Amino acid sequence: MRRGLPIELDLPLGDPEEGELGLRRHRHLTAMPGVDDAIAGRLERAFHTLAALYAAPEEKLATVVGPVVAARIRWFLDAPLRPPSHGAPGWPRAA
Repeated sequence: MRRGLPIELDLPLGDPEEGELGLRRHRHLTAMPGVDDAIAGRLERAFHTLAALYAAPEEKLATVVGPVVAARIRWFLDAPLRPPSHGAPGWPRAA
């Protein structure tokens, strides 16, 4: 493992107009539910790294993008990457 080099989440979000890396991070934001280009721009200005955005509580997100989009972002970021195995605690079952 390399030490001293920043990991992707700690790199600045950057301006999507200024380079490929900034554009990729911008597209990453717009892939989240409820996030369009305008909202992604607001997120980029408020949270300077993906790590800061990922760690932000819903209340902080709501001050930037409103409560509905904040809830969608938190839901997206907090969702498990895969469904739980059979019989394991995890996703609630529909009634």
